[in-house]
Amino acid sequence: MLTTWRRNATHFLISQNLFVFGSSTVTFAVLWYIALQTSSGTWMTYASLAGSLPAILVSLFAGVWADRCNRKWLIVGASAGVTVLTVLFAIIFLTLDHSLWLLLAISAVRSFGTGIQTPAANALLPQLVPRDQITRMNGLNQIIMSIMLLMSPLLAGWILGDLGIFWIFVVDATTAVLAMLSLATITVEKVARAQGTDSNFAELKDGLSSIWHNHTLALFMAFTALAFILIAPSSQLSTLYVKRTFGSGVWLLTFNELAWTIGASLGGVYIASHKTLKNKVGVIALGFVGSGVSFAVMGLSEPFWVYLLFMGISGIFYPIMQAAQNIYIQETVAPALMGRTFAVLQILSTGIYPIAMLGYGPLADVIPIGPIFVVTGLALVLVGLAFARVLRPAQN
Repeated sequence: MLTTWRRNATHFLISQNLFVFGSSTVTFAVLWYIALQTSSGTWMTYASLAGSLPAILVSLFAGVWADRCNRKWLIVGASAGVTVLTVLFAIIFLTLDHSLWLLLAISAVRSFGTGIQTPAANALLPQLVPRDQITRMNGLNQIIMSIMLLMSPLLAGWILGDLGIFWIFVVDATTAVLAMLSLATITVEKVARAQGTDSNFAELKDGLSSIWHNHTLALFMAFTALAFILIAPSSQLSTLYVKRTFGSGVWLLTFNELAWTIGASLGGVYIASHKTLKNKVGVIALGFVGSGVSFAVMGLSEPFWVYLLFMGISGIFYPIMQAAQNIYIQETVAPALMGRTFAVLQILSTGIYPIAMLGYGPLADVIPIGPIFVVTGLALVLVGLAFARVLRPAQN
């Protein structure tokens, strides 16, 4: 019979990865549809903005809500709202108006929901499992997530190529309902607030002040922001790069995503095999350096299989880096501030993509994407080395 924490953790992992599966299937389908219809760096910038900017706008307040509310029901409520609005926009797109702007609206709605869900989910995990199981549970989550991300591009490619985009939204709605039902079974208490105030702005200010006055955590966030600005091109422009360089077949886009997710599953296995990560700073730095080298090689003129190989290698490093970042915060930040801290991390990591894409997207319509990958990849290597040099003494 499962102990309470194991049962809670199981239902948490099931729910989160069902969310990931449905959401990533929609994301791949929308990005591929737009890339195949337009072949435009500017439109990919629009897609990136729609998929990330709402999350940035809501994330900081979502962190406050995650520290104030029951995190389980906050996730369920956000998911329910996103599912209803996604289905509504999908019906309009399929029956009344085939404008690409409606697909961007779907991406924006999903981004808004993600901005609410992610800080709450990352802050919820330490409430559900013992401290000595945090590393292992993060690794297990990365493995399952990688499997979901391995399946979702295959499903998206098949549905988009053979059935049509309508069935993408059917899959999304189904997985969302199952995920909410799984999460609703978890028993968890609301975390006691650090200070009694009813002001969102006051609690937001307190959270930001706590990060700013923690010298090590502030440096951690600054390096994270710089690194993800450099990761943005390979993350947001790889679909367009494959189309321009290797062809426009859906199978090429599918293999592009499969290579990354196979690598990511291997990275998750690495994290799960460790009960603890003693040198989290070193692991994060390794993720930056390994990703940078892979991105630089991906930008060179090469056969498609070589590109896929290094896309897969970059996939290995990403979950290792991401899990180590989450564990670092989960083990060092007070529970009452964890939601706000994860909100800042989300903004300075994936949430910074649309800001970066304001430059990278138009640039990709002027010069080839390959050199952008090379330059940003090499710069990311330098950031990784500097990160280790500056933060490793503070860890010790």
